[in-house]
Amino acid sequence: MKNALAGIALVALTMTALAAHHEAEENNEAEMMAVMMAAAKINEPHKQFAEAVGTWDAVMAFYMGPDAEPLKTTMVVERSVELGGRVMVDHWRGDMMGAPFEGISRTGYDNVKQQYWSTWTDNMSTSVLMMRGEIDSETGALVMTGEAFNPMTKQPYISRSVGKTVSPGVEEMQMYEDHGDGEYLSMSFTITKREP
Repeated sequence: MKNALAGIALVALTMTALAAHHEAEENNEAEMMAVMMAAAKINEPHKQFAEAVGTWDAVMAFYMGPDAEPLKTTMVVERSVELGGRVMVDHWRGDMMGAPFEGISRTGYDNVKQQYWSTWTDNMSTSVLMMRGEIDSETGALVMTGEAFNPMTKQPYISRSVGKTVSPGVEEMQMYEDHGDGEYLSMSFTITKREP
């Protein structure tokens, strides 16, 4: 009889432990789902991407070195959003030093890291520039930094961008490079949104 009671008690304990384990798993799954939903949520930065969709005209200046004269050009930027509005895509087309130029930037906001991120690729390179950054609380500018590689020296250098909206439908950005001997302005542009 004692063995039977012990057996029943063991079964009851096992069932209780299994039920507690199952409940813990369900709680973990619910918590994991809530975390994933928060990470994927469309927040204010993503809503601003959607507001910027359209065709933009760019006026650009490039500097090949700290003391170089600017090389100027104009381009057209087609801006769209992807992945349900989570990523802004800029498709740049124009002319660079007498050759057709095409570049694609993707910009997103990482809810987990609470940072903006961007990538840049173009037809004058086979590499990708990846940058991360935040909004400067004093200037309102989006300041991003990343590491690029000099194709001549094969050495990395720091790339920094500072971009902001100066008025509705007008944005400015400056790009800086630091190859180890001080930062210099490497590019600047203004883009203006066309009326729909």
